Amino acid sequence: MSRRHENLDQFRGYFLHPKFWPLWLWFAILWLVGRLPLPAIRGLGSATGKLVYSVAKSRRRVTLRNLELCFPEKSEAERENIAKQSFANAGMALWESGLIWFGRLSRIRKMHNIIGLEYLQKQDDEAILALAMHNSCLEPAYGPLALEHSMKILFRVHNNPFWEYVAQKGRNRYNLELVSNKRVSRFVEYMREGHTGLIAADHDLGRKSSIFVPFFGIQTATVTTPSTLATAANARVVFTCGYRTAKGYEVEISPMENFPSEDIHADIERFSATVEAHVRKHPAEYLWMHRRFKTRPEGEESLYQKKDKKK
Repeated sequence: MSRRHENLDQFRGYFLHPKFWPLWLWFAILWLVGRLPLPAIRGLGSATGKLVYSVAKSRRRVTLRNLELCFPEKSEAERENIAKQSFANAGMALWESGLIWFGRLSRIRKMHNIIGLEYLQKQDDEAILALAMHNSCLEPAYGPLALEHSMKILFRVHNNPFWEYVAQKGRNRYNLELVSNKRVSRFVEYMREGHTGLIAADHDLGRKSSIFVPFFGIQTATVTTPSTLATAANARVVFTCGYRTAKGYEVEISPMENFPSEDIHADIERFSATVEAHVRKHPAEYLWMHRRFKTRPEGEESLYQKKDKKK
């Protein structure tokens, strides 16, 4: 295993190098923001998101195209409004990191409501795999959830080691452990040992380990890990989704009966349909700025303009 994936929460002397000083300043600002009232944090985040919407032309174009593909029945003005709200929510996520990483746990608990926590109750060393989706409040929702139920989360390590160090220290205050996506086998072992694992598997990661299933009526490359990991760990599967509320955050947990089945294609179709159902309920919470339909079936043209090169 690479050193890059070991001891991510261990301070290293080279973090004092001047090249990291801008990040030291950024984290100091986040620390201060984390002490503001929630409406102020969200107001700052909303303004940030609206600014990004106005200047990030490529991301805005991808977002509007995704919404056009998924909600053809809505007017252009309605889709534009969802896009603006989605950017505002993404901006909130940026500043909410200060609250989640540095805020008082007693304060954060009061902002958090869980529906269906009983579905995470286990017997003996039962393995559980919680499936999630990329809503913009992913971290504010699932960090506090781990205070009620410990979890192992499969994630991608940040390229900047100092960023990852600070993020890990903030997250370690909760009863969770983040496992690098380079250590999938260890993630499976954790579940076999009776831990609850969580993955968000609704982004386009290319053809490798993916199959095409409908998402808003479009054949969409979707990774098979919801089914393969559950099978490997012999895990019971639940679906989880987090949203913002006026007072904080809410997480809904529901069982995925007879998942996985012997038909992996049917499993991933069902996972995709479940994600879609939740997106339809709260469309502005979803991260639309990624090219969800980037990978196309053989012989099918891109659904995005060729000049949109970024993911």
